[in-house]
Amino acid sequence: MNPIQLQLVNFKLNRITTDELLQLSKQYSISLSEKDAKKIVQILKQENIDIANQTQRKRILMKISREVSPAVASQVNRLILSFLNE
Repeated sequence: MNPIQLQLVNFKLNRITTDELLQLSKQYSISLSEKDAKKIVQILKQENIDIANQTQRKRILMKISREVSPAVASQVNRLILSFLNE
């Protein structure tokens, strides 16, 4: 991913809303309830996200795994990896 794309993805993740996350989940065939989406947005807003920072990504995914579910964390990880590979 080039630096400009990385900045755009980070910008979006740091400002994502529950509705936007639900739309993305539908677009990428991720099963996500509104309650789960709200919790994930709360987790994401706890710190400034840098999608390229692997340590931070793991920490956030572990939080999602604990507070939402391991299955959802796995799906979110796949979504993030697809962004990184674009």
